Amino acid sequence: MDKQLDFYQVDAEYITYLHGIDSRVPNVDYSAERRHDKFLCGIVLSVGGHGYFAPISSFCKPQRTNIVIKDANGKDVSSIRFSFMIPVPPGVVSVKRIADEPSMQYRTFLNMELQYCRRNANAIFSRARFVYNAVAVKKDPLMVKNCCDFKALEAACAEYSKEQTRGQIKVADNPVERPSTLKMIREARKAQRESPPGKSDKTKRKDGHER
Repeated sequence: MDKQLDFYQVDAEYITYLHGIDSRVPNVDYSAERRHDKFLCGIVLSVGGHGYFAPISSFCKPQRTNIVIKDANGKDVSSIRFSFMIPVPPGVVSVKRIADEPSMQYRTFLNMELQYCRRNANAIFSRARFVYNAVAVKKDPLMVKNCCDFKALEAACAEYSKEQTRGQIKVADNPVERPSTLKMIREARKAQRESPPGKSDKTKRKDGHER
């Protein structure tokens, strides 16, 4: 994995889709009301053709499932949360343009975070692999409880990519009647969720602070 780490933004539609599969997937909230939208560091891991991206959070407590980012003075300022990393298909991510941020102070802060990630790339790749293996391979009960369901998200990612491809074919045939990719997937998932009783929406993700 020799590609230089960067910060990325992921299409809100795709995040909404994944959140319907696993409520622990972090919301990105691209609304005007939010001061700073969430973004992800990637690619931190590549599994079975899926590139994984991990969210950057202001949560600073060291854990087995994160790497704390420090400023030039060694102060803990944020972290990469591998417990909530997600597989992302091509076409729904874009490099975050730090230069477009209106605040010079925030631009400086983001550049500092990014340079820290790049200097510690090997540790980031290693921790991402450790978390993935603990959840998807070893099935560590505590890790499974506190992390996203990586296997379920990989299946959802593959389904999303498949429906995207099908949708693109339909555009050429009949662009007016083509339903959106997300609409088709939502309808299928709605029918699936309505069959078993399932867990209620009362379970909320506790991922520390927001950006």
